[in-house]
Amino acid sequence: MTQIIDLHVDSIIQQRLFRYNIRRRHRAGVPGQPLFWHADIPRMIEAGYRGACMGIHYYPWESERGWAEMNRQIAYLDEVTESDSRVMRVRCASDWDRAQQEGKLGLAAGVEGAHMLNGRIERVRRLAQLGVSYLTLTHFSANSAATASIGRGANETEGLTVFGRRLVQELNHWGVAVDLAHVNTPGVLEACEVSDVPVFCTHTGVKGVFDSPRNITDAEIDAIADTGGVIAIIFAPLYLAGKWRVDTEVALDHYEYVIDRVGIDHVAVGSDYDGWLPTILSDHRDCRDVGRVVEGLRRRGYGDEELEKVAYANALRAFRDVEEAARESVSSPPRGIR
Repeated sequence: MTQIIDLHVDSIIQQRLFRYNIRRRHRAGVPGQPLFWHADIPRMIEAGYRGACMGIHYYPWESERGWAEMNRQIAYLDEVTESDSRVMRVRCASDWDRAQQEGKLGLAAGVEGAHMLNGRIERVRRLAQLGVSYLTLTHFSANSAATASIGRGANETEGLTVFGRRLVQELNHWGVAVDLAHVNTPGVLEACEVSDVPVFCTHTGVKGVFDSPRNITDAEIDAIADTGGVIAIIFAPLYLAGKWRVDTEVALDHYEYVIDRVGIDHVAVGSDYDGWLPTILSDHRDCRDVGRVVEGLRRRGYGDEELEKVAYANALRAFRDVEEAARESVSSPPRGIR
């Protein structure tokens, strides 16, 4: 069983909304299970997960309540990992390896939306102190930094703001990865131009397979790869094919499109399980079906070393590169805005 690092699992939002207990095993849903009920610690362990980035959320508009809620959700993740011997909190790149060595499920925090900063750049340092692995620049709404590809204020003309360009540099400086999922095309291209380290697109499809506003263009694929970054394919039929029910084979088409364009070193897993998707892939009931992606790629001719890159190694390499660059720069102030 190939171990997997999933770059986007949203179970914590269910805990905040419904007191969903991520420590307890829940029953599987139906094939293509809508909305949530996809993941918890026991099922991720059973599925062979090496780890996951757990999404941290708030309604997609700027307010101090968003910052407070972000802190509450990270505190919940900390409490779970401190009290459950099966898991380990991932705060830096080396923690993924330490969790593996100790036989534990690594869980990291990924903050989905710069709106939770409420326009305060100094909070990036606090993200680093909290052990946040990545910050998504926007989430279903335009904010002080960037414009979303779909949602409130979405458009395809406005890129990053001055604050957004500075934010990318500040994230680089403190070793928090930049995530470009949900960002519109101009914003993605500008973020890649500004960033000195690999960027992530943690859960997306590609327009070359299906032309959804939520998916990324060939130019975006190229730009992300040019930073050394990784593109993780979402398990959402609506974005992958514009349909309610499609199976893993369609997701594999998106994987292979990216691989054919920029190579095997730039793809990863980003399911968006528990992310309130209308449906997930029709041959998936829950996170224990994540291995269908790896096995599907194996059937398409990829070998063990290539599959390990997709499953976890590409993501680990990018996280290490982000952290190493920050370690070298943290003693000096960030550069001026270009």
